[in-house]
Amino acid sequence: MGHALSERLVAGIAAQDQAAITSCFTDEAQLRALLPHGVRERSGAEEVGSLIATWFGDSTMLDLDEARATEVGDRLHIGYRFTGVEEGERYVVEQHLVCTVRDDKIEHAHLLCSGFRPRQPQ
Repeated sequence: MGHALSERLVAGIAAQDQAAITSCFTDEAQLRALLPHGVRERSGAEEVGSLIATWFGDSTMLDLDEARATEVGDRLHIGYRFTGVEEGERYVVEQHLVCTVRDDKIEHAHLLCSGFRPRQPQ
């Protein structure tokens, strides 16, 4: 359940492709996201896709460090970590989604975000 969906979502984020992100959600999708600065809620594929795309839209570099998908009973857990550059500053961010899936699209998702954390050059 959902490994191809997870790959499509992460690839859409990595490509900074809002249409690809949006296509991973049902028209009736519900997202509730817990971010370091508060909770965000969105309804519908367009609003959900737009919100996620906005988070990464200002990145001038975005590299996928890690992605995983696992089943938790009737839910799909999608996790990913990106490193990137925004406004000349390097960052790392990790997000986790726990989703219900219908017809190979995300219908409901709860997202937890680490925030865009400073990353030191290696």
